[in-house]
Amino acid sequence: MQYFKNIVFLLVLFNSFQAFSESIYNLTPIEVSKNVYVFFGDVNNLNNVNGGAISNTGFIIGKKSILVIDAGPSYLYASRVIEIIKSYSSLPIKHLIVTHHHPDHSFGISKFIEIGANVIMSQAEINMYFKYGNRLLRQVKKSIGDNWFINTKIVKFGNNEEFPLNLDLGGRKVSIELYNQGHSEGDLVIEDLLSKIIFVGDLVFNERAPTIPHANITNWNKYISDIKNRKWDYIVPGHGELIKIKEQLLLTKYWINYIDKTAKQAVLNGTSPAEIFNEGIPASLRKYKLAKETWIRDLPLLINKYESE
Repeated sequence: MQYFKNIVFLLVLFNSFQAFSESIYNLTPIEVSKNVYVFFGDVNNLNNVNGGAISNTGFIIGKKSILVIDAGPSYLYASRVIEIIKSYSSLPIKHLIVTHHHPDHSFGISKFIEIGANVIMSQAEINMYFKYGNRLLRQVKKSIGDNWFINTKIVKFGNNEEFPLNLDLGGRKVSIELYNQGHSEGDLVIEDLLSKIIFVGDLVFNERAPTIPHANITNWNKYISDIKNRKWDYIVPGHGELIKIKEQLLLTKYWINYIDKTAKQAVLNGTSPAEIFNEGIPASLRKYKLAKETWIRDLPLLINKYESE
């Protein structure tokens, strides 16, 4: 009997260890300009392999301090990011800029607070983080497993910043601007003035279908045009590879404008989402990563939004 108890114990221990050991983020930052780095997220939906690390996280090293853009999906992710950053520089991580409240960008916040980083986020998105954070955390745990979210929690923090905001990292100035009611209720855009690299969060997706759960598409469309007309060398999108030419920004515009037009036309004509799904996605949009999943999820949301207005 003791033998079988030992076997059961070892099996439980093995499975626990395996689950824990698999919950490791294999991250490698890419230097896109001198002292400007990006951890590019997985282009797939969140799953139990990528641990929800599907968005891009950046960091900028000045002569006196370091700034991080987006906290990632969990405490474990943020811990790994901080560990890697410390291997590049012994300077303090003074600022964390969170572009918006969605889980893949914000759920690592508590780890940065632990190390004393100043968290900067728009007040509208702080409110959304506080309001929906615990519900979203339960959902992602249920979706891909608790092991990825060890120590991940929704924490309270204050924010007295006004935008636009300018920060000096020591010989390196960074500008932060607020874009109200775009992809989210308060998207932050971060520009490193020295390299002319702009981190735009989820205002731009590169070759991936944009998500629209909290979007004002009219404003979002205008904001992409504004970003397109600015002077920059590279754009770091919220999802997807580095953007080097202005035409790549149009991919997000094409998608959001088409789904917006389709939803409004459906409300006008009394067409159901099922009828639209039967027609399929236009060929020009099928090339987007996660096109089908995003279309099926987001179109009914948008139709319901316009029906209630």
